[in-house]
Amino acid sequence: MVAISTSLDRHVWCAGEDATERTNFLMNSRPRFIYAYAEMAQVADDVRKNRAAGDPALVDAGKLSAGDAGTRLRISTAIAVDWAHYARTELPPIKGATNEEKVADLTAVLAGATKRRDHARQAIVNEYGERFFVRSMTELWALVDMHDTTTARVLPYLHWESYAAALEAMLWWQQRAPYCNRRAITFANIQLRQMGYFPHERQVA
Repeated sequence: MVAISTSLDRHVWCAGEDATERTNFLMNSRPRFIYAYAEMAQVADDVRKNRAAGDPALVDAGKLSAGDAGTRLRISTAIAVDWAHYARTELPPIKGATNEEKVADLTAVLAGATKRRDHARQAIVNEYGERFFVRSMTELWALVDMHDTTTARVLPYLHWESYAAALEAMLWWQQRAPYCNRRAITFANIQLRQMGYFPHERQVA
């Protein structure tokens, strides 16, 4: 499994924050990792690797058919290829899996990650109480960075919280209409770059 920490996973609403601000945020919010392309690519590839490594044992144990295992790996590979390309601002090939298959697969994987996240959160609550979560995400990561005594409980929660956030963002993009999905936007960005609309990149080069 991968451990993910980005500037996008640092905010949790704390006691005392303005209620109107919170309401406006929740009403207009999009997935937190919506622009974390590298992190989404990392999670997508992790799902693919886990299936490649773990599904054969499930087939041997009779818990998964060989056909279903092949389908799962095919779809997760297609998703991983997509996001590896998007992270590099490149267009992925149109093959491997349909949009409907990707949506269904991401939905299922997100459900599993959410369940693990909630289980890890409950473990923290059971040991330290609900008030533990008055801390922001930044503060929770700081506890881990300091090797605080709570790290053994906090780190699994942070891992699955970020993992689920990345999957949520991938699913959000996958469900967008063709004219405004990640592929369409990537295509537009490539065209703009070729037309010289990213002068800061020329300056860096």
